[in-house]
Amino acid sequence: MNIQNISALSDQLKAIGFDNMEHDLIKRVCFIPKNFTICEKISKENELVIFNLYFEQDKKKEYVLQYYDAILQKELALSNQAIDGVDVVALDENMNNINWKTAFDFTAKKSFNPDEKTPFENEQRIELVLRELSTLALSEHGKSTAIQLKQKYWSLIPYSELMGNLTPAKDRTELSQRFYCSEGQPIISADEAYRFLKNKLLEKLIQSQRKEQKKTDDIDAGAKAAGSSDIGMVKKGKGNSSNRFKNSKAKLE
Repeated sequence: MNIQNISALSDQLKAIGFDNMEHDLIKRVCFIPKNFTICEKISKENELVIFNLYFEQDKKKEYVLQYYDAILQKELALSNQAIDGVDVVALDENMNNINWKTAFDFTAKKSFNPDEKTPFENEQRIELVLRELSTLALSEHGKSTAIQLKQKYWSLIPYSELMGNLTPAKDRTELSQRFYCSEGQPIISADEAYRFLKNKLLEKLIQSQRKEQKKTDDIDAGAKAAGSSDIGMVKKGKGNSSNRFKNSKAKLE
């Protein structure tokens, strides 16, 4: 094992904001992969930023940090009102209290006694959560909320077919950017990446507000044009009636 290579990578990661990475590197390098990814989560101002660090072997068989993906997870806005009879806030809290990594680990074994219910209380909570997620999925509004909740708690867990499709909500709940690490060039730090994503989020919000304002302005302009057209037709109708009255009066004389 090339300890010098691991030490150099650890120093590089520390310089851009990732401390104590030696053990994570050693655990992966010992399998001698051609490439591997390490996922790190950092809390920034009550927001979660996920960093997927991608390493690859070079021609010298040493590992190099090629790039990393920074993912800013936006806070999930949950409705305070029940959707299809499901209390969404309570469901979010229940999902937060479950260790999903353990829940989706099907290799662990433990004894089963049908007369004892306590050991399987966690599984019963999981069953209730899954039933409520299924209920939400029955309507369009509820389906969107269910997908967002699944992604919030399941996105960093190795895929299980029980998760279903999590991708439709990604555009609405995540902002991401890839930062490359070219040799001899300064690397964007974790803090800089976070600030970039925050500005990107602000820009996206401003664009959305402008679109909504334009849509409102177009509706108002259309309504105003329709109103003017109606007034013109009324005036034209009055003029025709006056002319008909004059013509009728002339005939009588």
